[in-house]
Amino acid sequence: MIVLDRLLVGGIRFVLDKLLEVAEAEASDDSSLREELLAAQMQLDLGEITEAEYAAREREILAAIREVRERNREDAPAPGAFRVTGVEASFEGDEHAGSGRPPRR
Repeated sequence: MIVLDRLLVGGIRFVLDKLLEVAEAEASDDSSLREELLAAQMQLDLGEITEAEYAAREREILAAIREVRERNREDAPAPGAFRVTGVEASFEGDEHAGSGRPPRR
């Protein structure tokens, strides 16, 4: 019974972690807000909403976009804050030596 409980809790935790990752990614992306602004513009062009309704929605959406961009700017590391701790490299030698082809230069 304890094993089943641990599996259940582990599965729920995995799902919640994935949901958190998706929510954080969406919170730092303003593309859905830009799409919403474009949709409002299309509704205005089609006569589905008035100029006043569009202006109100535009203010709300642009404020939300500014918040997302400011939050992203705050989360970004300061210039020069990066430090190289390692380098991954691979080398391809003269694998065609002896094949009659000249080596690459």
